Amino acid sequence: MEKKHLSSIANDVLQRCSLRLDTSVDELVHEFEAGWEPKMEGYSRKLVEFCCSKALTDICSKLEETLVDGSFSRITFDMMLAWETPSSADEERHTVSFLA
Repeated sequence: MEKKHLSSIANDVLQRCSLRLDTSVDELVHEFEAGWEPKMEGYSRKLVEFCCSKALTDICSKLEETLVDGSFSRITFDMMLAWETPSSADEERHTVSFLA
């Protein structure tokens, strides 16, 4: 399920992380929020970091396989993009800067 506050690439990465971990995005969010303190800043980026770190643990346990099939470079590149633009507000600012 897409999260409106996340950018399109962050939503895609969270979905792919959940598939790799055989869980739902909502379950990942619930697990993240159990340790999240509301006074902390950067919710979207921290959520992306949390989900990516869990998925990377799985990916690295099968590193040779993911390197051979090309999935390692694809997912890590998209993780980097999601980290750079985690929220829908970041995505909008990024889009506007290209149009200016």
